[in-house]
Amino acid sequence: MKPLARAALTAGTIIVAAGIGIAARTLDAYGVFTSVPSKPLAQCTAITGIQGPEDIAIDFSSKLAFVSAFDRRAAAANKWSSQDGIYATSLKSANVLTPDAKTGLLRVTFTLGKNADGRALTRLAGSPADFHPHGISLYRDANGLVLMAINHHADGTSSVESFDVKIADGKNGTIVSLSETGNIESRDLNSPNAIAAIDRARFYVVNDHGGTTKFGRMLDDLLVLPRANLLYYDGMVFRPMADRLAYPSGLAISPDGHHLYVTEADARRLDTFALNPESGQLTQEGTLDIPTNLDNVRFDDHGVLWLGSHPKNLAMAAYRSDPSRPAPSEIFKIATNAGIPQSADVVYAGTDIGGSSVAAVMGDRMLIGGPLADRILDCKID
Repeated sequence: MKPLARAALTAGTIIVAAGIGIAARTLDAYGVFTSVPSKPLAQCTAITGIQGPEDIAIDFSSKLAFVSAFDRRAAAANKWSSQDGIYATSLKSANVLTPDAKTGLLRVTFTLGKNADGRALTRLAGSPADFHPHGISLYRDANGLVLMAINHHADGTSSVESFDVKIADGKNGTIVSLSETGNIESRDLNSPNAIAAIDRARFYVVNDHGGTTKFGRMLDDLLVLPRANLLYYDGMVFRPMADRLAYPSGLAISPDGHHLYVTEADARRLDTFALNPESGQLTQEGTLDIPTNLDNVRFDDHGVLWLGSHPKNLAMAAYRSDPSRPAPSEIFKIATNAGIPQSADVVYAGTDIGGSSVAAVMGDRMLIGGPLADRILDCKID
């Protein structure tokens, strides 16, 4: 074989091998090779009347759950919903024994506590007119409760909004309202997804894409390019903390304030960083591989770590186009040692809610949300 032909053959072989490798990596990240065994929960109630409850955070002191709702299908059609916003629901309720209609056996049922308007789920007043929230984070100190939210504007830009949360007991239930205290806009927020508050002024935030254009983000998705980043806002400016991340979509700070947890959906792993609460500096401590597209991270009231996930991205794409075809969901409970995740146990797997993104747990109650769902699941767990 002539040298030129041999060189062309070698180059062609390398290109084909690289293409196969990239395709295999993309298919793996999209969950094509992932099996999702069914693992239902026996007692779940669907809370409807909401679109796109992507993130849920619980304030254990007030027993209130805050829900970030963003109708992504409406936004994709350039019909941004006026129902987007922060919702609240009370977890103050008593379990009740009722007879099962078919068997006659007693079973436990439970209902969400009512807010002041008589509904279980209430959209809170006090947010800006152009408000379409994504990730949220709560911070409580002696002065009360603060909620931070990533806001995607209709013009394609994003910001971080801060609110004081006012909570009072009314005659007919809990009265909750928001009072905006800050708005942070920056070119650094090119595709913010999740946020974790350190205090009233400082926070971490992840951009889930490195590309800053529609085409660049499409390349990130198709080629599973690890070029997203993690930022620290020190109260004045943003500072990069980690880069070369593959679609980071969840953040949480440990209850003791000494660890930060980051999910990478496309890399299918949970990263752990040691956190210096004074300087905000991070040192990576460990990584746990979990075979699913991980999303939001939440701690329960006992300091246990929970993850929401949707294991099949192609099924999520089909679900986005057709709401009657819910993508599978998985919820994981994480075992840790000295703050480092060691293993992940599946607590729920199914399609009662399409494409879950978060599991917020308090006591024996778990609220599950999803970015394309039209409901929240309120489940009783062991």
